[in-house]
Amino acid sequence: MKKLILLFILTLFGMSRVVAQDNNPSQTSDLKAYVDSLSTKLNTLQHDYDYLYCSHEINQIQSELKDLLNDVNIKSNDILIRCYRGRYDSDLYTTYRSVYNSQVDLYDSVKERVEVGQRAVRLKILSSNFTQNEIDV
Repeated sequence: MKKLILLFILTLFGMSRVVAQDNNPSQTSDLKAYVDSLSTKLNTLQHDYDYLYCSHEINQIQSELKDLLNDVNIKSNDILIRCYRGRYDSDLYTTYRSVYNSQVDLYDSVKERVEVGQRAVRLKILSSNFTQNEIDV
């Protein structure tokens, strides 16, 4: 985002410098070429930013899902170990029931996060001109 702002400021500065000069035909065509070049660079930057944003969102969601999976595996392994050792009683049941409920709540929040992330990525895909290879990745 900072790059886009900097590019915009540089564009304005460059345009004000050129406009301050005489308006002869060669300078006008140079200005048009310069503006076209900046427009192309800006479009490329926006495309790259959109792609990186989508990639970051997907990686962040994958990380949250892996964390949830690891937490569930740890808790279930702990329950199994305690059951095999004969250390299962009603207090343990109550404790793990509350752990289960908190894991379900966490799952629901991650599920909502996934849905929001999917919508954001789909919106970026629709608004940007990604290639099919970029979409597949």
